[in-house]
Amino acid sequence: MVRQQISIILLGTLLVLTVSCASLQKDTLASTVDDGLSGDIADIAASIVPLDTSAGFAQVLDARKTIRDLEQKEIKDTVFEATLLAWSGRLFLIEGKRPEALRALRRAQTLAPGVTAVAVLEARLKSSAEERLAFLDSFRDLADTPAVIEIERARTLGELRRYREAVAAWDAAFPALPTYYRETYGAEREQAWTLRSISPDSSASSDALAAKPEITLTDALTLIRDETSLLANITGGSLWTTDRLYRDLNNRGIIPVDSLGTVRLQDRITRAHAAWILWQLNAEHRAQPGLKTRYSDRIRTLPNPKSPVLDVPHGSRWFDSVMGCVEWEFMNLPDGKNFFPDRPIPGIAFMEMLRRVN
Repeated sequence: MVRQQISIILLGTLLVLTVSCASLQKDTLASTVDDGLSGDIADIAASIVPLDTSAGFAQVLDARKTIRDLEQKEIKDTVFEATLLAWSGRLFLIEGKRPEALRALRRAQTLAPGVTAVAVLEARLKSSAEERLAFLDSFRDLADTPAVIEIERARTLGELRRYREAVAAWDAAFPALPTYYRETYGAEREQAWTLRSISPDSSASSDALAAKPEITLTDALTLIRDETSLLANITGGSLWTTDRLYRDLNNRGIIPVDSLGTVRLQDRITRAHAAWILWQLNAEHRAQPGLKTRYSDRIRTLPNPKSPVLDVPHGSRWFDSVMGCVEWEFMNLPDGKNFFPDRPIPGIAFMEMLRRVN
């Protein structure tokens, strides 16, 4: 974990340096707006950027009115006109008017193709995330506002599920931009951080489950089915629905039973539930049923039996599964002494456990 954080921080630092250097070495095509007009552009940016994640009808109308008011002034500044057209095009995309956005881009490109706002609009009009990223990468050293390009790269890298690189791009961009950028995209950055260790081979639907702070039994069975081979001996390689899986696994004793009864598909699962499921599946997968009671059988032979896990006594229904998952390093003791059996399970944590079991 520490090594991951250090590597991401170092990559982020490198990107910060790249952003800073690029701003000093920008291409002559990337001109800037006249100082007297930059405030107007800043106001437009502050009103449109937040619409990427929260596009209320009133806010969209207000932003469009601001742009129209400026257009009516007929300001004769090429870079300003191009920038205004680009922000207008970006707003058209938010409004769902792609043809109008494309026309705005074409007009802006005839005026000042090297302006960052124009490049952002062009990137957003690309047909695929791969094409978008390639374009943004080619523009990084030309941008008059490199940090804005890093924002677009971060969002695109997240879409491509390259989460570590996305985190580095977010962390390079935020310090160089107004706070509304972090307020708008901070949740995307945190999701990328959460998913940074996920396998690139996992599915997009699994990513969505992995991002959940708590998962249900349905979520858990879906991840087991889609991301592991632990059910192969049961399903024969067929894609079973979660309902069918639930019925079969319940008959096999793999679905946990707690003080409230058999855990239902819609119920939130805890660490104790996860340990039970993983340990039972591990025993089934290895065709070693003796694993299921291995630790209870051992501790009964001791003169003064005592659980090494403080909050899971040896008489607990969870004892064997918790001991097995901890000893086999599928799960851990968060504080080195306690298992915390009643805590909920985040999706990403469950996926990491599955990786270890699988």
